[in-house]
Amino acid sequence: MSEHDKSGNPVDRVAVSAWEYLNLRLDELKLKGTEGLSLFFGRFVVYAIIFLFFAVFLQFIAFAVAYRLGEMIGSIPLGFAIMAGVMLVFILLFYLMRKRMFVNSFVRFFIDIFFGE
Repeated sequence: MSEHDKSGNPVDRVAVSAWEYLNLRLDELKLKGTEGLSLFFGRFVVYAIIFLFFAVFLQFIAFAVAYRLGEMIGSIPLGFAIMAGVMLVFILLFYLMRKRMFVNSFVRFFIDIFFGE
């Protein structure tokens, strides 16, 4: 506060103090938002990389199982078709359970990032 504000009207001093308080709260909100977004994007990148490696790993496992299954039944294309059917069943299960597995988890995850201490 300037020298004029200290000796001025008490209502003016309260108004200036309130304005400074609001500016400080706004700055705090900006900092918390920046912190939350930084944490979110940092975790997002890490989880995206882990997901990619896991997806590639599963793809190679699926190819190996499909090829081995095809050798066992005598038809490589049929082995791959059976494996595609198994993958389709897994995709359907994930789709049906998406809210319980992903949406609720993501809501808790975002709440933890933005409001957790």
